[in-house]
Formats: sequence, C-alpha cells, structure tokens
Amino acid sequence: MIDYRLVRPVLWRLDPERAHRWTIAALKRGLVRAGPAANDPVLACRVFGLDFANPVGLAAGFDKDAEVVDAMLDLGFGFVE
Repeated sequence: MIDYRLVRPVLWRLDPERAHRWTIAALKRGLVRAGPAANDPVLACRVFGLDFANPVGLAAGFDKDAEVVDAMLDLGFGFVE
C-alpha cells in the first residue's frame, strides 16, 4: 500500500489538468482497480423512480467524453453522470 504522506507532496505539485488526463488514462488501461466491494442494502435508494445501490455518485464533468463510465461504477459509485 502506498503511504499518502510520501505521495502527497508530488500530488500537490501536479497540474490539475494533467492529473485529470492521467487518471482517465489509468482507468482506461485498467491500472486502477477496485477491491471487492459490496453495497450495504441500507444504502440503496430510489430517486425519481430510479434505483441506486448507494447515494454516492460522480457528477458530470469528470468524464466529459464518457470514456471510463464502467470503471467509475466498478470503483463503487452508485451512479455516474
């Protein structure tokens, strides 16, 4: 596991747009994988007739071109715009 204290100085110096591009590229190539996660049924919710496994979503704008929607859902988000 990576120690955040060691990585933090590097992350804070990265240009935000470059970090965003690298994140999308890593997700496209499968370099970022989620561990086995199970949604607790207590988190399930129904909103405007739509069922979500949990209420935590990823808002529009992160993946503007819908390149990594499935990868983001695999990370545990209840919905991805």
